[in-house]
Amino acid sequence: MIVDDDDDDAFLIEELIQEGLTHPSPTLNRAKSQKEALQMLETTSYDIGICDYRLGEGDGIGLLRTLRSKNITLPIIVLTGQGDQEIAVEAMKSGATDYLTKGKLNCEALTKSITHAIQLHQEAERRIHTEEMLKKSHQELTVAHKELQESLNKLTTAKNQILRSEKLAGVGRLAAGVCHEILNPLNIISGYSQTLQMERQDDLALQEDLGSISEEIHRIEKIVSGLLKFSRKRDVDLKHAGINEELESVLSIVEGEMGIEGIEVVREFAPDLPKPLLDTDRMRQVFLNIINNAKYAMQDGGKLTVRTQTVDSENSSHFTGSTPEEMKKTLKISFIDTGSGIKKEHLDQIFDPFFTTKPEDKGTGLGLSVCYSIIEKHSGTLEAESDGANGTTFVIELPLNQKQEKEDFSPQLNPL
Repeated sequence: MIVDDDDDDAFLIEELIQEGLTHPSPTLNRAKSQKEALQMLETTSYDIGICDYRLGEGDGIGLLRTLRSKNITLPIIVLTGQGDQEIAVEAMKSGATDYLTKGKLNCEALTKSITHAIQLHQEAERRIHTEEMLKKSHQELTVAHKELQESLNKLTTAKNQILRSEKLAGVGRLAAGVCHEILNPLNIISGYSQTLQMERQDDLALQEDLGSISEEIHRIEKIVSGLLKFSRKRDVDLKHAGINEELESVLSIVEGEMGIEGIEVVREFAPDLPKPLLDTDRMRQVFLNIINNAKYAMQDGGKLTVRTQTVDSENSSHFTGSTPEEMKKTLKISFIDTGSGIKKEHLDQIFDPFFTTKPEDKGTGLGLSVCYSIIEKHSGTLEAESDGANGTTFVIELPLNQKQEKEDFSPQLNPL
């Protein structure tokens, strides 16, 4: 495209181009004004433009600035009848690819300038394309790295879940074989102790010692009985149940006592939640255990927030649903307390059987293990989050619309 309002100059430029560029012979179009040049660029694609500095009402610099403001990257050679260096500098700053003086214009100089300008433009286009490809590749690598990290995290979580399940199964097998052996001598000890209590009622010191022995026997019986129940299997009664209603039934029991101890209970229940398949007795046991743990962690008072909601699962591979879309939806139940928190080094151990940070007479470390087992048998997940100082959050996720069959559950234990 040649932009020149002088017919003689335009004719000379066309002759020089046709003389210098013969293979292939170029197609030349001429515009006599800025307005006409812009109209031609809207309908036709050009390899290069040659623009006169003076264009009647405007000039080539103005046309250049207009083109660059419209992100038109067409290479432009500016021609002028003046050999003014200031005009050359202004043209190059405005986006010109090259600058030639008409008084020194010849076929060789114009051909060389055109060839050079087109090559520069092609190189710039290739550079931009390469940069875009590199940027796209970087974005793809970033996404791939993020997906890989998420996969590794899920793999680690799944591995931990398997290890916990194996530990629970091992405890069950161990308990089934050992508990009866423990109970037999324990019953003998208990029998002799009771006999001594009846025979030596006048010996107060002995009665006090025997009372202590009976208390410890009762404690051992409680632990062994819990282990026996933990190891046994029984059928469950699965039915569709409202999770908000089940939570409310547990909170109504403990809220009064928690209020006396200075603990505020906040309900953030989402309305109209879907009703998952639950063993309601077992699920209330889980809720009560977690709430009791939160209460123990807030001995100086605090706040317990219980929240329910439906979310897109981050652990959908752990759930078995009817369709891939259904597998993504889960029911999330959060218990958020403002207590003393759980130390980071203990977070990976709290679901292990017999692990507890409570004093010896306050718990056996089986409560959360049982909760984990119950949630796992509902095809759900149970996780704990804490920074070790600012409270703890227990999160239960249960799949929705899943096809669950009747299976065995560990029977109910009292919160430990």
